[in-house]
Amino acid sequence: MNETQLPSGNSQSRGSKDGQPSHAMPAASTRHTPTSNEQDDFLEEALLEDEAAGWSAQFVIPFQQSGPMPAVNPQTARASTNGAGTSAQGRTTPRRFPILKVALISTLIVLAMGFLALSVFAQPASHLTPTAKNPTQGPLVTHTAPTARPTHTVQRTPTPTMITATAQATPPSDWVPSAQTLQQLGWTGAGLATGDALEAERTAWTFTDREMSLDYRNAGTRAQHGGTFTAAVFLLTPNARARFIANDVRVINNVLFDRVEQQQLLQEVVNAQPRLVRFQVQGQQEFAWVDVSFQLWQSQLDQQTGQRVEGLELDPATHGPRVHHMIVLLLRVTPGTQGTNAPMGGTGWLVSTYALDPVGGILPAIIQPS
Repeated sequence: MNETQLPSGNSQSRGSKDGQPSHAMPAASTRHTPTSNEQDDFLEEALLEDEAAGWSAQFVIPFQQSGPMPAVNPQTARASTNGAGTSAQGRTTPRRFPILKVALISTLIVLAMGFLALSVFAQPASHLTPTAKNPTQGPLVTHTAPTARPTHTVQRTPTPTMITATAQATPPSDWVPSAQTLQQLGWTGAGLATGDALEAERTAWTFTDREMSLDYRNAGTRAQHGGTFTAAVFLLTPNARARFIANDVRVINNVLFDRVEQQQLLQEVVNAQPRLVRFQVQGQQEFAWVDVSFQLWQSQLDQQTGQRVEGLELDPATHGPRVHHMIVLLLRVTPGTQGTNAPMGGTGWLVSTYALDPVGGILPAIIQPS
């Protein structure tokens, strides 16, 4: 583009647009910075001159006259700029991942699932331990007996014999005699079996239990003793019954009867253990001696306090539970020959005689007629 030098004489004719006078050019010594409107007028006049000099009509003026620039307050502009930057920064800042919240929620879910699993799959341990049910609730369930029982002692001062409520654990006894014992006793040589020995022990055990158990509420009358005083008679041989009536303290007088009634005595055989100790054949008869060890549980009225004291009978010498021995002499009776309702079911043994706590453990002799 050709540069055009504008002389001062032509400023009036070229400085007007739309009928408005143009501004006079300042002196050459003064530096003037043209305004926006002045720059637009200058460019437009230069382009018009170029077009008159031969430019193509296709290059139309691409500029349009713009209005004056609005005045800008520096403080307002700075505030707007800062606000825009802050807003843009807030929009462009990435959000942080909520790790803590996710960890807490995951922990709660794991705990809830664990508790649910324990509630559903955990089984109570009580079903592994057999217990005894109430008889009214169904059959009993077998349970293991404890090896030791809690103990306590109840003493009575009126009499030298003390009653203890000590319940000692007695180990189960094996009633079955060994084959060697039976052979040594001559049992096997007589053609008797182990079952015969057990039936003999069972008969002696039953006789001891019925002979030594007493109940003041069932003792007959003072003139005619009965009940628990004569409960063992059915196991005696006919000759032994006659000896019982003539010699047993339960029927020969009222000494035992009166004491039982005054003390309101309840006496029961406990922890009885039978043991076959001897066998002998005499003529056509076979005899067996059975030693039955046992203890007595007693409940009686204290005459001074009027209250009942009960427990195992104590040994005055050792102050421990007293162990008694009943030696029962049995006579062999051929099984099946005693008819219906035979004693002990007719298993083949009857009591010929007996001895309670014999001195020195001497066995009672055979009495004839047996």
